[in-house]
Amino acid sequence: MAKCLVAKLADLQGNPLKAVTADGKQICLARLESGEVFALSDICSHEWIELSDGDLDGEEVECPAHGSRFNVRTGEVSGLPAEEPVLTYPVAIEDDEIYVEV
Repeated sequence: MAKCLVAKLADLQGNPLKAVTADGKQICLARLESGEVFALSDICSHEWIELSDGDLDGEEVECPAHGSRFNVRTGEVSGLPAEEPVLTYPVAIEDDEIYVEV
C-alpha cells in the first residue's frame, strides 16, 4: 500500500466532504463532528456519481443522485438503491496533514 498525502485538516473546514485523488483513485474524505476523518471511494456503487457532492449525516454519506447511503467507517450500504458497498481506505493524520493508504 502507498501512503499518499491528500489534504490538510483545514481543507475540511466548512464542508465535511472533500474529493481527493490518491495514487489515481477517486476518494471522498469525510470529517465527522468528532473530528475523525475517514476515506471511502468517491464513486457511488449504484451509479457513477461522486459521493463528495452529497451530504454527510452523522456517519453516513448520502449520494446526491438517488439517495444511496454509505457508512463512512465501513463503506457498507445503509440506504438503497445501492446494494454494493464502497471501498474504504486507512487514514493517518500527521501534523494536520491527511494521508490515505491505497
